[in-house]
Amino acid sequence: MEEAALSMSKYIEEKGLTLIIDPDIEEKIISCDATEVERCVINLIGNAVKFTPEGGEIHVYIKVINEKVEITVEDTGIGISKEDQEFIFKRFSQVEGTNATKVSSSGIGLTLVKHIVELHNGYVKLESEINKGSKFTIVLSGGLVN
Repeated sequence: MEEAALSMSKYIEEKGLTLIIDPDIEEKIISCDATEVERCVINLIGNAVKFTPEGGEIHVYIKVINEKVEITVEDTGIGISKEDQEFIFKRFSQVEGTNATKVSSSGIGLTLVKHIVELHNGYVKLESEINKGSKFTIVLSGGLVN
């Protein structure tokens, strides 16, 4: 996952943002389609870049809790209202009435992330507040390899 995050570093720097990767990040080996899970992480980081103003931060970290791997992408961006969080994972959905509408996007990225994660028997958690940022956590279970 670290490589996926670092692959976005030039794009992040060009936007005037700071990427912070947990220094204690260690490779968690899980039974999954690594390419697809990395695609999810890249998508979440891409969204964080799009919706975080210059000078903001993007944090990426991984932890294991109760045999589940949690991959988190957290930003200091524009945030998503509680009302909009209900449909943000639906295909072609975009948040209306905020700076988000000024950003070009197909509206299928989060739908794709949710679909891929669910195919891995996982789920996506979202915590967000307007003008404070968003925290997306991919939770994958049942596949941790020692």
